[in-house]
Formats: sequence, structure tokens, C-alpha cells
Amino acid sequence: MSNPTALVGVILFAWFPSDEHPNRPGPKFRPVLVVDADPSGTQLRLAYGTSQRVDENHRGELTFRSHEMEKLDKDTKFCLGRTRWVPVTPEYFVKDGKQVIIGTIPKNRVRDLYLRVQEVL
Repeated sequence: MSNPTALVGVILFAWFPSDEHPNRPGPKFRPVLVVDADPSGTQLRLAYGTSQRVDENHRGELTFRSHEMEKLDKDTKFCLGRTRWVPVTPEYFVKDGKQVIIGTIPKNRVRDLYLRVQEVL
């Protein structure tokens, strides 16, 4: 990741930390939405993504349908109230030697994202 700050608004896969071990890579390589980057580019703030219960969005949740993004295999909900700062290291962003980047959120959904963020501030 040569310019981590450029990843804000990008959906990619990461080892999202568990609640029990917030400072370690998590047990599952899952989709996440990059919601912030520290100015030094050494950490990213990730929102938790899941393909479960995508038809019910609660406060701070936003679902993207698989047809909205070419590389998104399943409908995926992002929980903006459940975020973690993680270091920009291979331990968090690489599986089997590869980074998986889905893409940038569609421009027509930026306002939806903004509104969901406002719900959790």
C-alpha cells in the first residue's frame, strides 16, 4: 500500500481484529471499508463488513449490493459503529501472499455513507 491515505472510501479485505484481541489481526479475512487514515499513513481505520443480515440496516449500517461493485461477490453490510485502527502491515491485509481490493464505493452512494457516518458520530 504505497499511499494508505488514498484508500479512504475503498472496500478491501483485512484480518479485522476481534473484540477479545483488538490489537491483533482477527481470525477471519473479511471485507472492510476504509473510513479514515492517520496523516502519517501508518494506520487505517476500518469498518467491519459482513454478508449476514444485509436486508436489515440499523443505525450506522450501510449495505452494498453485489451488482453495485464488479468485484463484490456478495451483498455486504458495513457497520460504521464498529471500527478499528489497524497498522498498515501485511499481517492485517495479506492472505496467501495477496492483497484483495474490491474497489471504491460507487459515487452515487457517497451521500448514503455520509448519512450513516453522521448516525454514529
